[in-house]
Amino acid sequence: MKQKNIIKNYFTGHVDWEIAGYEYLKQDGNGRFINPDDEECYNFLLEVKKAFDNYTDTLPPEIIEMEIVHHKNKKPFGEYFNIIAPAAVIKRVNNNLNRVSKSIEQPERIKQIS
Repeated sequence: MKQKNIIKNYFTGHVDWEIAGYEYLKQDGNGRFINPDDEECYNFLLEVKKAFDNYTDTLPPEIIEMEIVHHKNKKPFGEYFNIIAPAAVIKRVNNNLNRVSKSIEQPERIKQIS
């Protein structure tokens, strides 16, 4: 999965939604996944959530809201420069988000998904 898609899925809430779905599947399987691919995806999503939660916990709420609006509504970051934060800060946050995304180990099956 591309880095930008991982970031987008996190800020649009898809990661939380998918985790909840996999937990539902796990309950149906008496605490285990019937399909081993499901467990692999579930563990990947938990790692994504943990990594991004750890980083976003250090950010001000305005920056987090900016990221959410950007990824949900495709609002350009340029509209936030020097309003929410200086342009350099916003660029640094985006670079750090890319680093976080890149640091997450992706199983081969997930790497193939764009």
